[in-house]
Amino acid sequence: MSDTNSKKVKITLNGKEIEAPAGQNLLDAADANGVEIPRYCYHPGLSVAGQCRMCMVEVEGNPKLQIGCNIRCSDGLKVISDSEKVKNAVKWSLEYHLVNHPIDCPICDQAGECGLQEYYMEHGQYKSDMHEQKVNKQKVVDLGDHIVLDKERCILCSRCVRFTQEISKTSEFGIFNRGDRSVIGTVDDKPLTGNYQVNTVDICPVGALTSKDFRFEQRVWFLDETESVCSGCSKGCNVFVHHKKGKHIYRLKPRFNEAVNSYWMCDKGRYTYKDSNYDRRLSNAKMAGVDIPYSEAIQTWASDLRVLVATERTDEIGVWISPHHSNEELNSILDTFSGKLKVTKFYSENIEQIVQKDESVDGFLLRSDPYPNSKGFLSTLQGKKVKTQSTDDLIQTIKKGGVSHIVLICPEGQRILPEMLKISKVLSPFQFVIVLTPQLAAMEIFSAALSLPTLGHYEKTGTFINHAGIVQHTAAGFKMFKESHSVTDILNDLMIAQAKPAETRERMAT
Repeated sequence: MSDTNSKKVKITLNGKEIEAPAGQNLLDAADANGVEIPRYCYHPGLSVAGQCRMCMVEVEGNPKLQIGCNIRCSDGLKVISDSEKVKNAVKWSLEYHLVNHPIDCPICDQAGECGLQEYYMEHGQYKSDMHEQKVNKQKVVDLGDHIVLDKERCILCSRCVRFTQEISKTSEFGIFNRGDRSVIGTVDDKPLTGNYQVNTVDICPVGALTSKDFRFEQRVWFLDETESVCSGCSKGCNVFVHHKKGKHIYRLKPRFNEAVNSYWMCDKGRYTYKDSNYDRRLSNAKMAGVDIPYSEAIQTWASDLRVLVATERTDEIGVWISPHHSNEELNSILDTFSGKLKVTKFYSENIEQIVQKDESVDGFLLRSDPYPNSKGFLSTLQGKKVKTQSTDDLIQTIKKGGVSHIVLICPEGQRILPEMLKISKVLSPFQFVIVLTPQLAAMEIFSAALSLPTLGHYEKTGTFINHAGIVQHTAAGFKMFKESHSVTDILNDLMIAQAKPAETRERMAT
């Protein structure tokens, strides 16, 4: 792993003088200055192994080529990475990596983001001088719940070995046998365990380690990439959302942020994207389980709200919210209900207690607070001078008839459903219930309610504050279903309809 300090040094790379932090790894300095030095085994989040021998460079004062990954930046360092001598060395290193590699690119999940493919096109495209038969190794090795290994594709870069030794601390991977019979495997052939297994797939530079969840699902060149933060806990790991034209999410991959999650994410968070896909989503507005147009749903809600406002009974409105909402959504919710409608009855889980008890679950990334924005939730409530009561308080208020208009802004995810189920059991036909949710299961719990589909977490653009108080931005900017809208847009339409119903009908018709 690269260690740097704030001091800058001057080095010369391919005849050009550049500045770099003292002690920075040469490969990282080259990347920062637009010079790519080929590498397989090097990863900035892991220790230096020097196994692949692809990153050869000439260093002034040294007669032999050196591996760039083992060079630290210091004043006066002069390096050449593009000479004929270097190119020839890279060519032969690549030849040795390919000598036993199967030519199965058409069926390999790594196709399109494979280091072997990319470097062959850049440094190879030659007639091989190797005449030996390829060494066949074991294929489709099941490594447990999440990963399949193809030993034949492995180039023995040892990234997965170092990850389990240095990052997850499980030491499950090793390199066994010798020479061209060397293979990656798990100790005693035991299946992988733990919550960080798929990181080894992320860092595998070829298609040796593949994710069961993504395996044969989609070609990577068909996928778009947007930035978000994981919704799984208060850590808020930075992620890339890989989706196809905004209509289906296929995977999440960690996005580097040194202050939050570095290069990694946990497997539990990695699979939260499943709650955003079509089989778990509410795609149309519904009234008592029957599809209705979005404009009709807004008008229906606004009609009931208009009566409460006209008769000065907005104290009968109760709103349930959670820290799954972005700061922008929370501000919109509170501005609408507390500010414009003078609602005073807000409900949620006991978020203060959740934050107070929040701690690391595994000594690494996963935390006990299941929400991505608990700190933002509390900060927004404090700024708006709003206090929330518990779900149990809402249940008691419903039983006593203290609310007749109940707004449940329910996020995706199985965890929240027991809370919703408790509320549903005490409802009566006299209460008007509105459910704003991206998930189908929540609508099914409140089968008689007016339900409007909202954006899923990974479709949102906004800000979230993690457990350490770091403000993080999401920039998805897509939506999977035409009839789903952001909470902010829904509330804006509601307020227009409540104030000017005729104009709203005309606007939505056009």
